[in-house]
Amino acid sequence: MNSSVIPKYQTEVPGHFRSLFESLESRLNGEKDLVFHQLRKKGSNRLLQIGFPTTRNEDYKYTALNRVFNENYYLPEQVSLDEQDEKAIRETAKKCPETDYICFVNGRYTPSLSSISSKDYTVLSLADQSEESELKKEAFQHIEKNLDESDNPFVQLNTALCEDPLMIHIKEGKKVEKPIQLIHYYKTGGESVIACPQIFVVAEENSEVNFLETHLTRPETRSEKIFANLFNRIVVESGASVVHHKIQDLGTEDFIIHNMVASQEKDSHFYAFTADLGSRITRNNLEVHLKNSFTQTDMFGLFVGGARQHIDNQTYLDHAIPNCESREWYKGVLGGRSRGVFNGKVLVRQDAQKTNAFQQNNTLLVSDHARMDSKPQLEIYADDVKCSHGATIGQMDSEILFYLKSRGLNEQQAGELVKIAFLAEVFESVDNEHIRKVIADVVVDNLREIYE
Repeated sequence: MNSSVIPKYQTEVPGHFRSLFESLESRLNGEKDLVFHQLRKKGSNRLLQIGFPTTRNEDYKYTALNRVFNENYYLPEQVSLDEQDEKAIRETAKKCPETDYICFVNGRYTPSLSSISSKDYTVLSLADQSEESELKKEAFQHIEKNLDESDNPFVQLNTALCEDPLMIHIKEGKKVEKPIQLIHYYKTGGESVIACPQIFVVAEENSEVNFLETHLTRPETRSEKIFANLFNRIVVESGASVVHHKIQDLGTEDFIIHNMVASQEKDSHFYAFTADLGSRITRNNLEVHLKNSFTQTDMFGLFVGGARQHIDNQTYLDHAIPNCESREWYKGVLGGRSRGVFNGKVLVRQDAQKTNAFQQNNTLLVSDHARMDSKPQLEIYADDVKCSHGATIGQMDSEILFYLKSRGLNEQQAGELVKIAFLAEVFESVDNEHIRKVIADVVVDNLREIYE
């Protein structure tokens, strides 16, 4: 391919990624006439046209991804799980009781490790086209539309290398009583692995669903890397509510890029919460598009980084319609030589009168070498709106620490208490008691580690 067609702020896709496309194409040759296989090819062709981002791209100015691109990955055909692997998955599921759970191993849906009891929703493999359905046709239309419209190369990469996309369909008027866990388990098997799970969620009119998405791997010392590149597409129809929580706790040398695009119709509610704790490099790309009036959008996040971790949250919220509300609040604690990035944009279009939008980013630095780059943005073209944004970056308050130590706490205990209190306001946005406890437990464990 002639690299001159690639935008100047991008770079050509390395040859080993092209080899992955060719390898998957050869492996799935029997599926070449199926709809999703054609979408895979479209994704790979589109990616080769637009290339990977460099720091000359404004959206990646503070996040260099060379380390991710330069690693040689493979797509395992089968993953062998031992007792320890299956135990880790079961224990993760049990942490949040009274839930259904859907398990993915290296990006592939694994029914044998999943438990689905509710009849209020349907789970469909989009790679299995033994049975045609209107639901699958709808999913393919959305996927193709995303490929055509998105300039995000990681959405293209995900589709190009996704082997088993999954659709979760919430039926009209149904309120799914149990939260649904989406458990992503990763294993290297001796070589660095790339995993590209894709999940398409449709919540029909007046339905409700609550997700807890977890990313984990076996805690072990290894030289091989995991690169998880995910794409979640969520459609929230009129009067529906989708609540999505994510906990990311991968190994400290792994990479994760999480792409999520949501759209909302009239009187709908979408809530997204992310807790990023593990991985060497984390990049979240979250887009929400408001398609009709009287929607409520909540975007909350927390991040905890130590050592040389890099955590980048990019958000985009498109207020295109009048009478919509949004709240966005990200808070983080950074220690060691870690680095955080927040780049959040709220676009209020000319017709979006009566918009009420709030955006805030706060970061606590607990070492002299930690760094945060924060760029909250409001772009407003309507005049009858109520919008605010802001950012703070600070350090431990010595007076508060002194007071806590005077009450009998040692320095480490005082520091932990201050950090937990700093993140508490974001925790409080999680309504489900069991999910809130699961998130709190893993966050507290990570806060202790970055203090040491």
